[in-house]
Amino acid sequence: MSTLKRRGTWLLIVIILIGFIMRSPITTPPLLLSQLANALHTQQSQLGILTTLPLVMFMLFSNFASKPMLRFGLKKALLLALGCIVIGSALRLVITMPTMILGTILIGIGIAHINVFMPSLVSAYFPNKIGLYTTLYSFTMIFGNMTFNLITAPISSRFGWQMILLLLLIIPAISFMAWLIVGRLVPEKVHPQRSNTATSTTPKPKMHLWTNPHAWPFLLTFGGQATLSYTVTAWMPALMEYHHVSAGHAGIVMAVYALIGLPVSVFLPQMLTVLSKRTLTRLTVFAGVLGLIASSMLFWQHTSSMFFWLLEGALVGVAIGFFFMTTMTMFAVKTDSPYETAQLSGMAQAGGYCLSAFGPSLYGMAFASNPAGNLQNVVYVAIVVMMLVACLRVVNIDKIDQ
Repeated sequence: MSTLKRRGTWLLIVIILIGFIMRSPITTPPLLLSQLANALHTQQSQLGILTTLPLVMFMLFSNFASKPMLRFGLKKALLLALGCIVIGSALRLVITMPTMILGTILIGIGIAHINVFMPSLVSAYFPNKIGLYTTLYSFTMIFGNMTFNLITAPISSRFGWQMILLLLLIIPAISFMAWLIVGRLVPEKVHPQRSNTATSTTPKPKMHLWTNPHAWPFLLTFGGQATLSYTVTAWMPALMEYHHVSAGHAGIVMAVYALIGLPVSVFLPQMLTVLSKRTLTRLTVFAGVLGLIASSMLFWQHTSSMFFWLLEGALVGVAIGFFFMTTMTMFAVKTDSPYETAQLSGMAQAGGYCLSAFGPSLYGMAFASNPAGNLQNVVYVAIVVMMLVACLRVVNIDKIDQ
């Protein structure tokens, strides 16, 4: 095997490992809230901060995540982000409220940067295979999340819930060590800025994305899908319970909603890089129509029918998966360099997570007032329309700076 192929193989392994920890460290602890509450001698409701903090970190740090890349280069910046997750995961093994909060903050900061770095990593090392490698890390992100959802209960019952926290340290530590080794084998693709060296290769100057009309469709598309994703995950089980859907059936519906994203993540990114704009436009309209059907169904939600809620979960899952994967893939496709990819990704994710941070709480207020009210359904339709219009713009622009 040639040196080039070996480097590609090792990079592939690292991308899979990193993808595995892009969501599971923040989605798994909520499954352990009752055990954590007992260990910390506090009420379970007071631990809701552990689920909110990562989203706040995404909102605060995504827009600035390209700066470490500019300062240190892509390889070292990614290593620092992975180290942040490792340290945060280690702190969570010390079961006190301060260490749990600090550990969660560090994990949120690390993942906020990795969310931005991964499209840049793919753009830098695999510019001709953006769709394929976006598929790989997005698939492993979903698969890692699903895996921990499945293993948390049986492992906790057999080995204790602390074993899950230990696993959530081991996997990031392996990823850190893997990138520490592989980073020495591959060349730096995004060189750090050096003010004292006139001949050094530096990234292009920072684009003014917040005033760029081509950048805002990325933010609105990402923010729309994130708002729906967090809101559906938080409140759809409660809505089904209100309509007397059994807990078992509600669990099946939520599993279908989560798993439907797997085939979308596998097939869509590669398609997005080879299809014509005309075909992409039609595909986007089709996904938007599915989302509109799902949102419109909730105007007639007064049923405990398993089929109704399965269809609702599947349709909204496909729509959210499509708009998420399209945005993540287009970050690299619509920019000219890995640094530009990081800037666009950071801007869109910062603004998008800011929008999504209000979704679950606002829906919760509407749900408390009228669980089956039409106000939230109208907003649901409006968000889908916004995503559709914005995403049509995303797939039809040539480059972000043109």
